[in-house]
Amino acid sequence: MKRPVTLGLSALAGALLLLAAPDPAQAFRHNDDLTVVQVPDSRAFEVLQEHAAGPRQIWCAAAEHARDVLRLPTATRLYIARGRGPSPLAQGDTSIRFSPDPVVPVGPRQDGPYTVSLRDVGFSRSIAHAASFCDDRIEDLFDRF
Repeated sequence: MKRPVTLGLSALAGALLLLAAPDPAQAFRHNDDLTVVQVPDSRAFEVLQEHAAGPRQIWCAAAEHARDVLRLPTATRLYIARGRGPSPLAQGDTSIRFSPDPVVPVGPRQDGPYTVSLRDVGFSRSIAHAASFCDDRIEDLFDRF
C-alpha cells in the first residue's frame, strides 16, 4: 500500500517564502548594505536610504547598480529623477530615484554648488564619478555622523 505524499507545514511555509522572495533582478544589495530596487518597466531605480547612509554611499550604490546590474558604460550619466523622500516602491522607506536617462531639473537647486545632492531633480554625475565615492571609505565614516 502506497502512502500519500503530504507536505509538512514547514515545507509549505518554505515553499511560500521562496515564491514571495524578491526577484534578484529587481533588488540589488550594495556593499554598504544598501538596497537598490529596480523601477518596473524602466531603466530607473531607487536606492533605499538605510543605516544613516550619506550622499557618498548612496551615489556609490547607484553607480554600482548601474555598472554591475544594468551593465551601463561608466561614462553614462546618472540623474536624480526623484529627490530624497518616501519610496513609492518600498513602503515606509526613504529613497532617491536615479535614471540613466536625462531628467529636466525642477526649479532652482536646493543644495549648494559644491555638494553631492540627493534632492535636486536633474542633478547628475557620471557612473565613473559616482563610483569614485565607493573608494572613499574614510570619508564615508564621517558622512555617517
